[in-house]
Amino acid sequence: MISNNLSPAEVTRYSLQIAMEGWGREAQERVKSSKVLIAGAGGLATAVALHLLTTGVGVLRVVDHSRISLADLNANVLFRERDLGKSKAAITERRLKEINPFVTVEGQSKTITENNIFRVAAGCNLLIETRQNAAGGYLLNQAAVRYKIPLLYAWLGEVDGALATFWPGQGPCLACAFPESLPNQSSALMGPLPGVVGSLLALEALRLLGGLPAALLGRRLTFRGRIFTFKDEPLPANPHCPVCGHLHQGPAS
Repeated sequence: MISNNLSPAEVTRYSLQIAMEGWGREAQERVKSSKVLIAGAGGLATAVALHLLTTGVGVLRVVDHSRISLADLNANVLFRERDLGKSKAAITERRLKEINPFVTVEGQSKTITENNIFRVAAGCNLLIETRQNAAGGYLLNQAAVRYKIPLLYAWLGEVDGALATFWPGQGPCLACAFPESLPNQSSALMGPLPGVVGSLLALEALRLLGGLPAALLGRRLTFRGRIFTFKDEPLPANPHCPVCGHLHQGPAS
């Protein structure tokens, strides 16, 4: 995964990050050599993408079939009124490319389905689900199981948000933690919340891409925006999970 491909300009651009104890040039090279799939191009996806872009991920693949509406402008800092009616994926790609030319951005205007999920996720080192779509989350979980890569998942509602890391074989998959259905989510949303949760998602993503241990593996961290507190709850792996249980079993004797 490491390719020693940082240019002098990139070393300068990411110098504050490279100087961090426990990070250094090696971790930054890992980030540069990585590819991340972000499912969705709403406010949460934008927040994650912006931080991964500015901190040097190699390739960002943003997939969303929908078009920009006026309500999207409340929580998405990339979109403008002149973008109304345009493809979210295309506008996201265009704006992100303006921010960091060293990152490859792929905006794909399509719906992720059971027929294309494995092609969409192929070659990625990390999957991030931002669409608030249970069916879509379980589809990404199937790709995470097949490719044995981490899946970051977030929940948003009003002023509360939560996030967790699922990594089949290393910890629970999404189906381990929620075998029947995902927690209900409210469609109401305070504008800054995607930025708060998206920043935390990006931080966890960078840890994983840089070779650090996952901070949220087997945990669901909830931010309560009304009282500004965090709640932590365990999400154990299920060795008998019908989706990923085979990855937790040892070699046959």
